[in-house]
Amino acid sequence: MIVLLTGDDQHAIQEQLNQYKAEIDAQWLTLCYHRFPADRLDQAISVARTRSLTGGKKLVIVENCHLKQWGDTELETLQQLVQVPEFTILVFVATNVDKRLKIYKHIVKYAKLFEFPLIPPWRTDLIEKAIATQAKKIKLVLSKNAVEYLAEAIGNDMTRAATELRKLYIYGNGRQLELAEVKELVPCQTQNSLQLASAIRQGESNQVLHLLDDLLSRSEPLMVIVATLLTQFRTWLWIKSAIVSGIKKDSELAQMCSISNPNRIYYLRQEVANTSINALAKAVTMVLDLEMSIKRGAESKDLLLIILSVSRLFKLT
Repeated sequence: MIVLLTGDDQHAIQEQLNQYKAEIDAQWLTLCYHRFPADRLDQAISVARTRSLTGGKKLVIVENCHLKQWGDTELETLQQLVQVPEFTILVFVATNVDKRLKIYKHIVKYAKLFEFPLIPPWRTDLIEKAIATQAKKIKLVLSKNAVEYLAEAIGNDMTRAATELRKLYIYGNGRQLELAEVKELVPCQTQNSLQLASAIRQGESNQVLHLLDDLLSRSEPLMVIVATLLTQFRTWLWIKSAIVSGIKKDSELAQMCSISNPNRIYYLRQEVANTSINALAKAVTMVLDLEMSIKRGAESKDLLLIILSVSRLFKLT
């Protein structure tokens, strides 16, 4: 079997790999479980083509293969996919792939494609559902409020969610955990980023500097900070746009803006009441650009400069 796993949900991909690994006889892991970086494709294919010495399944994983790093030589090597034995599981793992590539089209002729996109940070309804599903899978019983809090505290970081849920499972020892207990055990790491977003929207530069310094001193990943800011500014922009367009009912606003908890609309209305829609739109664009810059290697000093520029948008309105 040949498989191509793609997507930026690393936790989901690792779970899928763990399932394949579980199919290997544990006593033969040394002989039947192999991982290769993408630049050793020829060795990976050579191992995959060889039948397992144990007569059972063999797992061969090729990691970090976004496919663009491969050219005609690798395409020639991949012609051997047709020779991979039935009991070999050959897995290509890629964060993202360009489906227009000749290499991609060749691989999917032989491989099953499984895509694992990360849940968008603003889809709290899907994050709550994913956390509830993970909790159920490990027989952890949580109240509805506790699940909602975890979605807010953890965001779309499903790897951290798995760690926190396992910790709660051990603590709970089979009983249902309520919100207060969960709050004590799982810190809300996005909270300061949300406070940062509020300070930016209010044009409070000193508060922005203080919060950002606090986040960076705790080694909060830049991408996590920016993802939270982007979620919050998008939500404010959607709410403001819907209000300006004449939507009045909270239920309609919640549905239109994908707000899972309609009670939150009351607070969002107040937050955007005196905020310029143009400033919000510019802020979303600037934070999106910032997100791209960080993906290309921008550092914390770049984050500071752009965030202060976004803050000035609201000071001027």
